[in-house]
Amino acid sequence: MRLWLLAAALFGVLAGEPAAAEAQSPAQLLVETTSTQVLNELRAESAAISSNPALLDTIAQKAVLPHFDFERMSQRVLGQHWRKATPEQRGRFMAEFTTLLVRTYATAVFEYRESEVRFMPARELGDKIQRIRSLVDRRDGRPPLQVDYDVFERADGWKVMDVAINGISLVVSYRSGFNTDVAKLGMDGLIDQIAQHNAARAAIQ
Repeated sequence: MRLWLLAAALFGVLAGEPAAAEAQSPAQLLVETTSTQVLNELRAESAAISSNPALLDTIAQKAVLPHFDFERMSQRVLGQHWRKATPEQRGRFMAEFTTLLVRTYATAVFEYRESEVRFMPARELGDKIQRIRSLVDRRDGRPPLQVDYDVFERADGWKVMDVAINGISLVVSYRSGFNTDVAKLGMDGLIDQIAQHNAARAAIQ
């Protein structure tokens, strides 16, 4: 859970001013512009968020939902279990997984709102896939965190399909845990477990 906590926060709120648009790929422009917009909104709504933490959900949904491909992430996270799942199970899993990521993001972003990040030029990974690397200043003398965003081009634009911190992939990390849970609980049990976690998080907001 902590990997996504940091990864989501870094995607949404850590940014300086975007570099010149002409020097950026569309994928890099997406990540940098979104980050800057969310950071500005968090600062503007700081007092309101302190008195109403649920407002973070609204900000997170607006920032994350349009730019992450949750269906692709769900498929990659579940792997063979996605192929074996029924359409109903796929729909339930994707809904709960999306809620998990967005709500975890929402509880984390405020803590990291003052952090700064430096973006590197986009790197081609394959056909219509790019990696946007950023270096995050931890302000404590330690080396900066390396945060990579794997972004791919769909017909409707560029979407994030994975985030990695210091080489540790979000998708791979969740896949390991979910594989263990499916083996113990079955697909429905995994979905129910995520749903219970989501409900508990919502109740304390």
